Amino acid sequence: MSSLIKTTSISESQNIFFKRYSKSRSNLVEFLMNYNNALDGQRSNNNRLEYLDFNTIPTLKTNSALEKHASTIYSDSGFKLIQSEIEEAVDNVTMVTVSNIGENEIYVVNDKFSKNWTVSYSTSFDSYACSCKMFGRIGLVCSHIFWVLRNKKIKLIPNELHGGRWLKSKFVKAVHCGFDDDIETFIVADETKQEYRDMHGDFYDIAGLIEGDSDKIRAFRQIMAEGRKEVLGEGNVLSISEKRLMIENFYGSHVPSQIDVHPPDVVKTKGCGRRLSRLEKEMREMSKPGRKCGKCGEVGRHDSRNCDKIHEENNKKKRRNQC
Repeated sequence: MSSLIKTTSISESQNIFFKRYSKSRSNLVEFLMNYNNALDGQRSNNNRLEYLDFNTIPTLKTNSALEKHASTIYSDSGFKLIQSEIEEAVDNVTMVTVSNIGENEIYVVNDKFSKNWTVSYSTSFDSYACSCKMFGRIGLVCSHIFWVLRNKKIKLIPNELHGGRWLKSKFVKAVHCGFDDDIETFIVADETKQEYRDMHGDFYDIAGLIEGDSDKIRAFRQIMAEGRKEVLGEGNVLSISEKRLMIENFYGSHVPSQIDVHPPDVVKTKGCGRRLSRLEKEMREMSKPGRKCGKCGEVGRHDSRNCDKIHEENNKKKRRNQC
């Protein structure tokens, strides 16, 4: 992941994403499990988007051949942005002047905001550049270059204007930094990844067909539950040795024969514990057995120092003496 962290915004985005799956009080094992769940969530989302990119037929809004070609090479989100630029080029962009300077053709075009932009085409290198620098900033062709391409009767977007970020292909190089502009349009995957991608496709196809039918949804869920038990072996009782072997394979280490590190002894220091409420104190006093008073001879919750009968007799004597 270090090869992906280029700016502070990317690192902050990753931090917020992993906070959804982690907790501050998690131990190391819980953190690793949450981290793996986060990566699985990202991979599942990427596979779902790849399936939509390769199986969704976008709706064309113009008769331009460039838009048709863009729908075959760009991802779903990238094509929506490119489509808006092509519409802008068809409806609102107009030419102001055109001139030749050496081996470069200079086009000055005007957009819907009545602002002029300069598009230069190099005949020697067969490359395009616009003064708005949209392709250099986000990797998408602007409406000004699309107007020049339409004016030159070009039906396919040149390879140098594709931009690796938005293509229906791997977005980032396998090892360290940068976007790969030389990658193929379609992904060449091994059989396992292909089977996994096909499984996702089958699931979304069935989910789309049974949407709104509660009986079919309930039956499909029951089939998935039975298949999960059969594939994952859920419901089978494992022996102690099998459980231990499964745990050791999960953590990647064996249980040591002699354990030297033990949890510390619990020490009860002054002030530890929680304070009892008045009701809890009364309930605790009621649960204690009664004792016999040395003054009145009764069994209760008092002793000779706080006996109510002795206090009443003393108060009566005082009132008599005062009279």
